[in-house]
Amino acid sequence: MLYQTIRRPYHHAIPTSRLGTKHESLASFADAVSADRQKENKKQHDNDVPTEFSLVVILSPNAHLINDDTHGSNTGEDNASNASKGISVLLGKKLRGFGEGFYSCFGGKLEKSQGEHNQPAKGAVREVQEETGINIPLPVMEDGYVGTINFTFEDCDVNRAMRVRLYCVFVTLSHDAKYMTSSQTPNSTEDHIIDNGQNKYINGAQFPVTVHPNQIRGCDEIEPRWFHNIYEVPLDQMFADDSLWLTMLLSHYDVVGDNEPPKFMFNAWYHFHPGGTETNSIMHHFIQINTSKPPKLTFEKRLFHALHINRIHSPSIKEFKENWAMANAVRKFMKDDTRMEYVLDVAGGHGALGALFLLLVPRCHTAIVIDPAKCVSGKRGVSDAWSRFWSNDTNNSETTKKTLRYRHECLRTGLREELKCIFQQTKSTNVTVVACHACQHLTDETLQIASEFGVNVAVMPCCQKDHDGWWKGLANRLVNSSDDDNASLSIGALMDLLAAGKMMSWETGASAGVQYQVKMKLMDAAISLQNRMILCCASRCQS
Repeated sequence: MLYQTIRRPYHHAIPTSRLGTKHESLASFADAVSADRQKENKKQHDNDVPTEFSLVVILSPNAHLINDDTHGSNTGEDNASNASKGISVLLGKKLRGFGEGFYSCFGGKLEKSQGEHNQPAKGAVREVQEETGINIPLPVMEDGYVGTINFTFEDCDVNRAMRVRLYCVFVTLSHDAKYMTSSQTPNSTEDHIIDNGQNKYINGAQFPVTVHPNQIRGCDEIEPRWFHNIYEVPLDQMFADDSLWLTMLLSHYDVVGDNEPPKFMFNAWYHFHPGGTETNSIMHHFIQINTSKPPKLTFEKRLFHALHINRIHSPSIKEFKENWAMANAVRKFMKDDTRMEYVLDVAGGHGALGALFLLLVPRCHTAIVIDPAKCVSGKRGVSDAWSRFWSNDTNNSETTKKTLRYRHECLRTGLREELKCIFQQTKSTNVTVVACHACQHLTDETLQIASEFGVNVAVMPCCQKDHDGWWKGLANRLVNSSDDDNASLSIGALMDLLAAGKMMSWETGASAGVQYQVKMKLMDAAISLQNRMILCCASRCQS
């Protein structure tokens, strides 16, 4: 299931009689407003420029998990009735001025002198910082743009037209977040972004800003307060239009399922009865929703999303991309899935590379991570995020259970012992040993042990060194003798070629009765500069 929007009643909804007439088009809305004005002999200030405002909806996926009431978290019945696993919304109670006693989102008049009319997100950033203490980086605010809300009033001689630029941002509360005083502003998005790589959105719902709970505080104008149950927001203490657009936005993001919904965007027009906050009643309204279907995610993006939505940082984005690229390169080179029934991930840490073989290769049923280091958070992260994918593997026609397990032992003993145990179940050519970003020493040992046992092996070396200095000199001479002025041969490339050449020797694997077909492939350099992979496929020698 991608996602499913939860539909529940809002417990403090205002009577529908105060929401006015709903129109199906902007033309119908405009005609109705004009007709009412003609009946009352009132002239519309058509030539007046609406006063510009910003308004920001602040949502959080984890505020309900933070035990901190210093910033006005709601307690009592509405908190206990549904401490849901869904979103929380931060609202502000007006302490003075227009709308005193009402709850609302955060915003205010755009300052033309500060260039906010041309860049309204700047005004939104300023207002949120002043009213809540939360510093939202400008690019994040701009990405959170929802649409425009237009207000006109029947008593236009008292209340002039307004145009509100609406934004929606998500914040994650964390006691580990960088704390900033009210005089500080974020230097860049990096001050608040949890490792989100190249994706500012997860299917449109952004989760880039982290905030220390004590960062949130009010001012003399407004007092912020979390509502952990969105269906308990005090709509009867809010402006009438909130009962229409805000409930739609909150319901859109209150979902269950594996993925987040697409970004919610709309434009709205409201025409109010006379009387301001005393009547707080709408005559006519029209909401134009900019619908967009959620993008169909590739399997790679679904796996990445599963890491991101669970706040898992090990594997990192770079490690995930490297592991994904290597697993696919090995899979395509081996061709026959039976060669990867067992995969041993050497020095794999979190085990993402081994786990990807379980996910990508239907015949792969066991992945074993051999690493003396106990990467507890990484192990838990990979298991929490991905285990459901291989437990519900619809590509696997067999009922074989897929297993990811860890052996905390050094390569020299751990790999040998695992291979001996596996050979009691299958033949050597059904086993593949992999190592991503293996230092030169680890690369050499992995290739040596794999060839001793006659199993398939693939490594992506790194940190290659020329201990005696001779090979570096040869590399320089080979380049200098080339007719191509742009020729270059790094010591790393030369050492990898030597390792691949050794695996191609007729003697390599002979004791185990196999010969190796060897290829070198390059990963996209944008993923990793250490991008050379040595792929070795074992085949039984013909007598």
